[in-house]
Amino acid sequence: MSEILFPAALAFIMFGLGMELTVADFTRLARMPKPVLVGLLGHMFILPLVALAMIGLFPMPAAFAIGLMVVAACPGGAVSNLWTHQARGDVALAVTLTALSAAVAVVWVPVLLNLSTQYLIGEAAAIRLPVGPTMVHIAMLTVLPVSLGMGVRRLAPAFAQRMDRPVRILSLLFLAMIVVAILVRGRGELGNLLATAGPPVLFYNFLVMAIGLLLARLARLTPKQVITIPIEVGIQNVIMAATLATAPQFLNRPEAGLVPSIYGFTMTLMAIVWLLVIRFAPGVLGREQEVAAVPAQARA
Repeated sequence: MSEILFPAALAFIMFGLGMELTVADFTRLARMPKPVLVGLLGHMFILPLVALAMIGLFPMPAAFAIGLMVVAACPGGAVSNLWTHQARGDVALAVTLTALSAAVAVVWVPVLLNLSTQYLIGEAAAIRLPVGPTMVHIAMLTVLPVSLGMGVRRLAPAFAQRMDRPVRILSLLFLAMIVVAILVRGRGELGNLLATAGPPVLFYNFLVMAIGLLLARLARLTPKQVITIPIEVGIQNVIMAATLATAPQFLNRPEAGLVPSIYGFTMTLMAIVWLLVIRFAPGVLGREQEVAAVPAQARA
């Protein structure tokens, strides 16, 4: 499932997102890079700092602490783009942040995880993400399906509009399948995980999304961009995190891989909470003169 079905599901999600985009969405971001810089700041620095704070505040086994740092080190996944799509946020910004954070991860993840394992257990892990295969993997899951979706919208706009609702429903079903499968895989240690790492993982998830919201508001981003930033910093690539934690060529610590499993659930819960906040308390998005249109779109 992790080698074929999960990537296929994520690629389908990205294809559906691509049918919502045009080239103009990305050229607009190139002219206004501030929201991209805010999102990357959250990914590279806020996530690991908050994870370290959780490790210091909550007692937990070293393996679970490593698992939390793995989650913090990983880039956003295609699932975050799906939630941005569902929330009527800035999908072009979400896709751009996913692609850039994944590209940065090739260098950033090995450095951060080596420092983390040395700090937590006194040894450096020999983690190597092969640049070529990793970039190909990123392209296959993000750039290629999004480009295909944009091509469909350009060549057959009526078809793309007609398929919007079915693709959205299928994407949500795929998302549910991924979360359930990850939790089932770690069911043997799930009770111990919930008791020890569960509270700090949930609190971590809440804090990073709250800080993402604060950064977006301080940067005076548009309401759609304010919707997007908390999702992009709070929804991580749990499939990549589980792979890094458990695979023999990376950390080779199966017990650490349970934290990404539970994070797959908590990030879904927090995303749903964020969608409810957007709907019932749109004032958190700022720029009140623009906010009025957002709840109506979200309800649609």
